[in-house]
Amino acid sequence: MSEPLVLPVFTVDGWSGNAVDGDGVEWWVTKEDGWSSGPDLRLSLADRPQRDGGFDAESFRSVRVITLEGLAIAPDAETRERAKDRMSAVLADGSKLTELTVQERTLARRALVRLSAGTKVVDRSPYTFEFSLQVTAPDPLRQGIEVHTATCGLPRPGPGVDFPLAFPLRFGEPASGSLGLTNAGTATSWPLWTVTGPCDQPVIRNDSTGQRLAFGLRLLDGDTLTVDVAARTVLLGGASRRAALLARSTWFGLPPGSTTVGFDALDSAESGTLTATWRDSWI
Repeated sequence: MSEPLVLPVFTVDGWSGNAVDGDGVEWWVTKEDGWSSGPDLRLSLADRPQRDGGFDAESFRSVRVITLEGLAIAPDAETRERAKDRMSAVLADGSKLTELTVQERTLARRALVRLSAGTKVVDRSPYTFEFSLQVTAPDPLRQGIEVHTATCGLPRPGPGVDFPLAFPLRFGEPASGSLGLTNAGTATSWPLWTVTGPCDQPVIRNDSTGQRLAFGLRLLDGDTLTVDVAARTVLLGGASRRAALLARSTWFGLPPGSTTVGFDALDSAESGTLTATWRDSWI
């Protein structure tokens, strides 16, 4: 287990920077680049022939490259050698993305990263060495640690009253068919939608903007349709059903603040449900 020395604490693959580990090695991060600052931009502007300026085009964020440089202080020479080996082994498995968590003063955030440059280790004294670790996050967003979920059913009126009447009258509660989702970050969060049958031609609607995701298929009882907005995938039982996405559908996300999302289908009397899964996001 590691104990914090100072904030922020960077943790990835069992190693923590700005912390002291179980062997008594202090890992001080003296320079950080790429986590606090925003990622680079990709521009696709084209020059105007024989004219000043260029043709406007959208810009996109590049991958997030994070570099951590620092000094490791070990209690003795043997512990220093073991710490050097540990540093060299961080993210040695290049076949998968690994979660980097950063405990900051006000919140904890994360990104999925892989090693993107050779780790550097340079001796400075019998008990100390300098290190440099560079990782890259394909998704440039910094996300909250907490995963939010919310579920609703299809909209339908309340059940009314039973006869003969009894006082006080109880009309029951209608199903709202909507979700109030909040993204506490500063950048658009890309949710994961899960539609569970039975329902026919489900629609996920952004009531704040009018955007929608509509599907021309029927889900039977127990069927699960998984819609990953970030990856732009539609899966039903593990098989791709993106072809069922209807025209004029939009891959909408959750901007900072509150968003009202509606859930509908051809027959609102069915018991299908919509579940949203998302994280607060920062650029």
